[in-house]
Amino acid sequence: MTRRLAVVVLSGALLVPVEQASAAQTIGYPAFTGPSIPAPPVGYSTGSTMRAIYDAESGGTDFWVDRLLARPGNDPAGPWLMTRGRGLFMNTHNPAVIGFGGNAAYWDNISSQNAYTITVGSGSLTEQVSSRWQAPSHWKSVHTGAGVRVDVAKFITHNNVAVTNLTVTNTGSASATLPLRVTSPYASAVSGSELTGSRQVKNNLTTIRPRLSGDGFAAASGALTRSVTLGAGQSTTTKVVMGFVTDEIPESLTEYNAYRGHTPPVAFATHVRAYNRWWADHIPYIDVPDPAIKKNVYYRWWLMRFNHLDVDIPGQDYQFPVSIEGVTGYNNAIALTQPMHIDDLKYLRDPMYSYGPWLSVGQSSKGGRFMDNPGDPENWSNSYTQYISEAAWRSYQIHGGQPAMAGNLAKYAEGDAKGQLATYDTNDNGVIEYDWGAMTGNDADAVSFDWRAGNLDRAETAYVWSGAMAAQQAYALIGNTAKANELGALADSIRSGVVNTLWNPSRQLLEHKHVATNTHVPWKEINNYYPYSVGLMPNTDQYKQALRLFADPAEYPVFPFYTANQRDKAAAAAAGHPGSNNFSTINSTVQFRLYSSVLRNYPNQWMTAEDYKKLLYWNTWAQYVGGNTQWPDANEFWADWNAGTRTIDYRSWIHHNILGSSNWTVVEDVAGLRPRTDSRIELSPIGIGWSHFAVNNLRYRNMDLSVVWDDPADGVTRYNGVPQGYSVYLNGTRAFTVDRLTRVLYHPATGEVTFPSGAGTVNYSATVSGLRAPQDVAHTGARMVDMFAKAGVDLTSTAPNLAQGAAATASYTASGTSTGAAIDGFPINEPLWGTSGSPDASDWYELDLRQQRAVDEVRLYFRDDRAGNRYRAPASYAVQYWNGSAWVNAAAQAKVPATPRANYNQVRFTPVSAQRLRVQFTHASGFKTALTEVKAYNRGGADSVGLPGVKAFG
Repeated sequence: MTRRLAVVVLSGALLVPVEQASAAQTIGYPAFTGPSIPAPPVGYSTGSTMRAIYDAESGGTDFWVDRLLARPGNDPAGPWLMTRGRGLFMNTHNPAVIGFGGNAAYWDNISSQNAYTITVGSGSLTEQVSSRWQAPSHWKSVHTGAGVRVDVAKFITHNNVAVTNLTVTNTGSASATLPLRVTSPYASAVSGSELTGSRQVKNNLTTIRPRLSGDGFAAASGALTRSVTLGAGQSTTTKVVMGFVTDEIPESLTEYNAYRGHTPPVAFATHVRAYNRWWADHIPYIDVPDPAIKKNVYYRWWLMRFNHLDVDIPGQDYQFPVSIEGVTGYNNAIALTQPMHIDDLKYLRDPMYSYGPWLSVGQSSKGGRFMDNPGDPENWSNSYTQYISEAAWRSYQIHGGQPAMAGNLAKYAEGDAKGQLATYDTNDNGVIEYDWGAMTGNDADAVSFDWRAGNLDRAETAYVWSGAMAAQQAYALIGNTAKANELGALADSIRSGVVNTLWNPSRQLLEHKHVATNTHVPWKEINNYYPYSVGLMPNTDQYKQALRLFADPAEYPVFPFYTANQRDKAAAAAAGHPGSNNFSTINSTVQFRLYSSVLRNYPNQWMTAEDYKKLLYWNTWAQYVGGNTQWPDANEFWADWNAGTRTIDYRSWIHHNILGSSNWTVVEDVAGLRPRTDSRIELSPIGIGWSHFAVNNLRYRNMDLSVVWDDPADGVTRYNGVPQGYSVYLNGTRAFTVDRLTRVLYHPATGEVTFPSGAGTVNYSATVSGLRAPQDVAHTGARMVDMFAKAGVDLTSTAPNLAQGAAATASYTASGTSTGAAIDGFPINEPLWGTSGSPDASDWYELDLRQQRAVDEVRLYFRDDRAGNRYRAPASYAVQYWNGSAWVNAAAQAKVPATPRANYNQVRFTPVSAQRLRVQFTHASGFKTALTEVKAYNRGGADSVGLPGVKAFG
């Protein structure tokens, strides 16, 4: 700390008496109701328990997760359809329609119309609501009418194929011929036995080309038709298949054709098994003593899947897989909640899920502060109340990857930290200021802005600090010492700014400050404590005093988890600024983060592990409608808590929303796993009195890791093959067991187990070879390679980018762009080189490599600025080289994709040796061409100067 800061601390300590809190968090624990919660079909496995669960049932179509989360009959949360694809889902769902009724969506609501409708017979049919069975993978319903019954099983496949199986039964006493008819607003053109169509999705991000067909159906006059003749009591089964096909997901057409060819039972079994295999492949098994908590963990895993978008729309809007805030509501990758989602998503075994969101925001935010995804700019625009860089760094600590991946993370984090300060720190004191109460995640629930009009220096600056620290650590990891030092110094200046500006020694609290009058604001939110959540505040008795308010539920109750300090909220209301007083999982997430940090870093007499446990239970209870475990429903927010009846009297209109996060709390706080940047394993649990728990088979870099606790004190062995105590397994092999829940540090290479807190007995330890530090992990899977290539990182080679350090020229350069912007190493949306205003139908961009170099590959990143509507990928392009007297096309140019598209394009060709390269573009009709980046490589690896048949440029 600086000398100036020390003076502030000393003066505050000498002059200000602080009252000790006398109240306590007295709310107790919630009561859960509901039917018994299904148990897994097999017991715990020291290998993959999720795989064992799946294997036990893989021959059928009835799976544990489907049973666990099934919603039978009339769902009080509403008839939302749980099954969905990468992009296709039902934004609303009308079960009365056989087929897919409601508002069909591809990334968002398309046009408020059904996907398709099936009519059976000539009369009306009524759905028998009590017969509904909705599971995550599929929906089943029964529809009856005069003389007819239709049993429906429907689902949406991973690659966006909507399938409806129909069993039609003649319930009359005589033979009957029943007409079947299928129509869709999205497919009405006849093509053989199919109906086809074409439709732009919202904001014209992409074009869907639906294809609709049915078993035994004929296509004519905009409909599919078929008639079936059934004797009394007879049934027949058929199916209807609709593929929402897009160019960027070729699997959508492949999958449509496959399901079109399946029989109805095969189609159903194929999908349900594939859907449930996903759980076995991607999520760790988590077991806890309380079934209500356990079910909520799996409901939250499902929410991550339901609110996930993976459509590869070119152009960096939705080209990366992202987590969406509320597919039944705002439906965008909103910056505020992305880090909350990342914190949970990082415990999915595939790093694609947690890396995609930070790649997406980093690529689209123009090298500056992180903003909401530009694919849907309608909801929100404030971005400073987010900690994406901090969460991204933790995801990298868990999964690791080639150093260049960390290099991108460092670049994004640096841009965000500096961009936040440049935008909001107008008085240059290292603290961001703002003047509007309706900031993301708080709306009218914040009170401090109403105290006095004008800018406030804000404690949310803590997230700018944690972002700068993430950048510093990432730069240090890749060996960029200069940048690490720069970002470390920036973090230090932010820290000093927060403490010196916002600490109020007269009240011994961190308070926002009214800039115009240099006055601390007495009205507070939980946001005032962000500096403690991220570890920014010094760990001294003086600064711990601010935490005393959390002992008093009249100030900060553990539940409901509000934004505003409740005494201050009452003061604001008395002053004529009541606002709203909602609570949501945004706020419980913030409280979890605070307790997680404080219990480890700022221990005090006011905040306890018991409070943390209450928060865990009430957070779970709030997700269940009326506390009934049959009906989990994560609404956007809740209001009107009735303390007398212990009921939530208002649940908001956005359902099954992935707002906030909490599964990480079970992994990191209850089980105690702490992400690190070396090859050791650290556990630091918050003891909440549970007799046992298990976090099984999560992916920790290059190994599978399990943490198991079975309390030796009660003498009951709960996990077959696992000794009592606190154990870690790596790749199914026991690494160590200690006798108690305590902080543990384990070195796999030596088997050494130590207790940094000084207490514990080692019952067993062994060496386990192979665990890598994050930067030593290599991701080589096709999806990760493709995803990072789109972000400018080559995971397949360490060959140098020859364009780095080249001199660039062009036939035309638009105002506000530069040739150098396209060779800065990062294909983020801006800066760029562009040709807007060029009078020509074609233009070129040239690289002078400064010496003769062998080149056989070029990567081009084209800008598509849908909002500005100036740039699109060119109609065509060609790579050329200067042979000493003329520009010559490189031979055998193999382009992927064959037709240029927004962002990433790769072209390989016969090796050339040249000093000068250029790319000639023919502009798309009505648009010009822009490049965010050009990269050039020699994949052959040899010095090719003087290659046969190539004249060197001298």
